[in-house]
Amino acid sequence: MSSAIRIGLLRLADSAPLIIARNLGIFEKHGLDAELIVSPSWANIADGLVWNGLDAALVFPPLAIMTALGHRGREIGLHRGIPISRGGNTVVLRGQHLPPFLGTDDVTKHRNFESWRTGLSRRPKLAVVHLYSTHFLILMDFLKSLHAHPEQDVEIVIMPPDRMIDALAAAEIDGFCAGPPWGTEADLHGLGSIVAGSANIHTGHLEKTLVTTQRWGQSAPALTQALQAAIGEATRFCMNPSNSAEIVRQLSSPLANGGLALPREATEKIMPDQHNLNAMQFDFSASDVDLSISWMIRFMQAKGWLTPANMKRLYELGWLTPAPIS
Repeated sequence: MSSAIRIGLLRLADSAPLIIARNLGIFEKHGLDAELIVSPSWANIADGLVWNGLDAALVFPPLAIMTALGHRGREIGLHRGIPISRGGNTVVLRGQHLPPFLGTDDVTKHRNFESWRTGLSRRPKLAVVHLYSTHFLILMDFLKSLHAHPEQDVEIVIMPPDRMIDALAAAEIDGFCAGPPWGTEADLHGLGSIVAGSANIHTGHLEKTLVTTQRWGQSAPALTQALQAAIGEATRFCMNPSNSAEIVRQLSSPLANGGLALPREATEKIMPDQHNLNAMQFDFSASDVDLSISWMIRFMQAKGWLTPANMKRLYELGWLTPAPIS
């Protein structure tokens, strides 16, 4: 008899292990009846975890932390989860053949950004997928590297990642930071240029983790082990470059056919390949992801999102170790 689990995810390439685990029968093999719920936004994901619509979700650590601490209406016990992917976020700015914004001296970087910014008819609008996201943190560090003020020089807006291509084409936004394959899709269609991202701002950072609610995990201890085994098997499948064509086929299939309707060409270009890594690519990992989220925690503290009481609670929930001596 299979145990049911409802897992939330978005239309992103690093959701591939979940799609593979379901479509290839890996969940079923490990005794899990997994329902994958493709949500329209990260806010929907957080609400699903809090209000019992989801048992688990593929999320980035900042959102999981803030959700666990009660920023979606009430505190919810979330296990830190299973690491799924690292890197892959890209910063895109409107225009083609833009001057370099990284890899040069500070004066040149700032001058190039100012030239791009003043060439627009308004204060640039840059989209991120959620305030409590690795994408927001990366975009803030990118702007800092250019000596650009995130409140005065640009306007930050929140938008689901799969909406950003249309928004860029319609001039609703002038750039974004999002996960794969959306930055590559913008570049392929000449809507914008990839100017930075995970690869040169926080190389190899933990990006997505599969968190589970305590209420689900406590229903049967063996469930968590079964989920870990299933995800481990699916992730190893995704890590093998020889399986990239099958992963692309499944991710680009329509939602009704069990896929995520991702753009095929862009998805092909960002598939992990250990022999051909570039700034657009990301990576899956079942075991070798650096689990450190200390840089995220420091940023969140600096922004005032985490208080000393919040930090103590994170130790209690197991998100931070070791527990402080009281």
